Amino acid sequence: MDEENREEDFESFEDSEIDEDIADKYSAEDTRNLEKNKIDKRRIKKKDQTSIHLAVDSVFDERTIFLLRKLLDKQIIGEFIGIINAGKEANVYLAYDKDENEIAIKIYKIDSNTSRWMRNYIIGDPRFKKIGRNPAQIIFLWAKKEYKNLKLAYRAGLSVPRPIYVNKNVLIMEYIGEGATPAPLLKSLKHLEDPETLFNVVYDFIKRLYKAGLVHGDLSEFNILLIAQRPVVIDISQGVSVDHPKSDQFLIRDLKNVFNYFEKYGIKTPKIENAFYEIIEN
Repeated sequence: MDEENREEDFESFEDSEIDEDIADKYSAEDTRNLEKNKIDKRRIKKKDQTSIHLAVDSVFDERTIFLLRKLLDKQIIGEFIGIINAGKEANVYLAYDKDENEIAIKIYKIDSNTSRWMRNYIIGDPRFKKIGRNPAQIIFLWAKKEYKNLKLAYRAGLSVPRPIYVNKNVLIMEYIGEGATPAPLLKSLKHLEDPETLFNVVYDFIKRLYKAGLVHGDLSEFNILLIAQRPVVIDISQGVSVDHPKSDQFLIRDLKNVFNYFEKYGIKTPKIENAFYEIIEN
């Protein structure tokens, strides 16, 4: 289901309420239990609202907080847990969905300086026709861009987090980690068990992503997670279509970043020029 239909479904979702007359059909004990459940729900809701403020207070605007409240009310989000990563453009939080499955929530900051450089990755991408200058609208488009990139890569069978939902500057996706512990980034690891195999997998990711129609644009050890010796590529928001006027430039940068990292582990990598032409010709 695409995000447009998904958002329409969520907008039509009505919160269920307990009919007050239903108490007549139950015993006194059942009625007390119903009232207790209603009170418990109010407590949970209050707890969730508080957790949102703790997580985003003084960082995001009221518009974002209002959106998060809606996602809680509609049970798209079950509970906020805490921050996973704080970045310049966005923060990522660990949360649970209504079925208590772990999810990652990426919230982009509404910032005019950030929106300026984002335009460089959006302008020229044939998938996006209307690009304004309003910082908030550019950030919203950026979040949608990451969702679309993730969906394209995921459908191609590539190792990226599964995209779940996007609305304005909030993106929900699969959480990559073990329990409450997020998977580590390659940059944080001091030792790799099998760097040659890992290099081949990441190099193959670049090739297959290009074949699927995308260039990551900023691939490096700073946005590759490693879980059970399996690399998972994240932060794909800046990814561009292969038809983007700067896609070749971004592809070469990805290759240089990845090759330089693995060469530190003694891995013999192809020449950048040879790798570049192999990818674009195939």
